[in-house]
Amino acid sequence: MKTCTAILTLITAYAGGCGVSLAAGDFQSHQSILDSAQQFLLGHPDIRRYPETTIEMGHIDSRMQLSQCDQPLETYLAPGSRIAGKTTVGVRCSAPKPWALYVPATVMTYATVYQTAQPLPRDHIIVAQDLIAVKTELSGLNRGYYTDIQDLVGKQTRRSLPQSQTLNPGHVKPPLWIKRGETVALVASSTRFSIRMQGQALSDGAKGEQIRVKNLSSSRVVEGIDTAQGTVTVMN
Repeated sequence: MKTCTAILTLITAYAGGCGVSLAAGDFQSHQSILDSAQQFLLGHPDIRRYPETTIEMGHIDSRMQLSQCDQPLETYLAPGSRIAGKTTVGVRCSAPKPWALYVPATVMTYATVYQTAQPLPRDHIIVAQDLIAVKTELSGLNRGYYTDIQDLVGKQTRRSLPQSQTLNPGHVKPPLWIKRGETVALVASSTRFSIRMQGQALSDGAKGEQIRVKNLSSSRVVEGIDTAQGTVTVMN
């Protein structure tokens, strides 16, 4: 994989750049800088939560000579960088001669996510046989993904999906419990009593959604929550 050269942001310690001759031991080793940047990435909480991670560090121009730091190097995520995919780590020395460096890196995180095992039509209710678990690199899955099959089984597809589609929340929705025009049980209850009557759904509704229902006895339109298939509980 192609790597990029680190960028020096505060040039204060080039050998010969300021008329000072330094011995080799007076320079910060490039490997120590790369190691510090890599350890920062490996220890980042957003990386540690993944079961598998690989990190490829960029390289530092061999001509770049930075004064030896007498304190632990400071590391941080460069402004505007994200932790996964192509990223940049800042490495800074505060004394005796301050310098700062940006080191590029590529962070690849992996997890087992779920894809479609075969093409699925729109409004299909997903079952376990529709899914396949695939180990995947995650940096390109910006719209999300699923690692638990139970989060998908029983959901309904929003549109037709091809085989091997990595599923994200935009592909699925809760299944419809009620369809517009259906006759439903309209329930009004309190701590002392419960009344059931028939109503007609004026819109589609999934579990927990609020819909409008026409009371078939009084023709009054009320709002309620889909609390079960074919049942709407009137809001107090």
